[in-house]
Amino acid sequence: MRIRLLQIPVLTLAALMAASCVNNSAKRDVSKLTDVDLSLDTTAQTIKFGNTLFSLPSPYHLTMMIKEAGTRFNESLLNSVDNNQNYTSLYKKCVNLGVYGADLAYMNIYGQSPLIVNQFSVIKNIANDLDLTSAFNKSLVERVENNVDNTDSLLRIMSNTYRDVDVYLKESQRQREGALVLAGGWIEAMYIMTQLVKDTNNDKLVQRIGESKQPLENLIKILSPYYAELDEIGALVDALIELSADFDEVEQHYTYVVPEIDVENRMTIIKSRTTVEVPSSVLTSVTGKVATIRKQIIG
Repeated sequence: MRIRLLQIPVLTLAALMAASCVNNSAKRDVSKLTDVDLSLDTTAQTIKFGNTLFSLPSPYHLTMMIKEAGTRFNESLLNSVDNNQNYTSLYKKCVNLGVYGADLAYMNIYGQSPLIVNQFSVIKNIANDLDLTSAFNKSLVERVENNVDNTDSLLRIMSNTYRDVDVYLKESQRQREGALVLAGGWIEAMYIMTQLVKDTNNDKLVQRIGESKQPLENLIKILSPYYAELDEIGALVDALIELSADFDEVEQHYTYVVPEIDVENRMTIIKSRTTVEVPSSVLTSVTGKVATIRKQIIG
């Protein structure tokens, strides 16, 4: 049995304009961008590792797609803030900073103000443990507290914060830690998405899962240089490679349509369409493997 879905045209920013979408007061010329930030924006991340650019949907992007699919907020899918006390290693702190960041995005998109305060407190504690106090300073805490009920403002604040974290890690030659934060966020967003599909069989979410092959391969490439540095990273990469094999059975049929360029706003309206076919057996396997990987990194 195959689930046949048709991707609707979507509005996205041009490839290297992540920063301008979260900071309207400092618009930047795409042609002048030479080093791309790893940022939690509302569209997709373009990450520069070494001399290679990779594209990944950010946790904010994925959670927005979850809400657009019409699913209800499910608090039981989140990583408990109480688990924070168990994260003592560098690996656990980094990946779970990403996990909690994705959970915060999920809460924020659904306007879960009471949960956001506790979540941010845990994120701040982990950031302090990782010596990221320059990004998570007193001013940021005050801004979050003052905007906890303003979904759009909080989205911009946290997007900029995670961008600042990546800049700091790069400047400190800590790209490995940045890659782990990225991995944790992507895995958590995929976990939420696959669990919601298991409960609702929502066609739009199945579509998004089916489109995950290339982002997953990019994530593997980003983590691979650190494969032998920590046993946990090696195990994570192995698990992601095994997961990627499932997507070989997903068929994508792309129909190109000339995009519409909005020069004034530096935006590109994508009109091309992609038909994705996801065998039900693949969906079941992906859901199980993602849940297993996620259990390993939050446990």
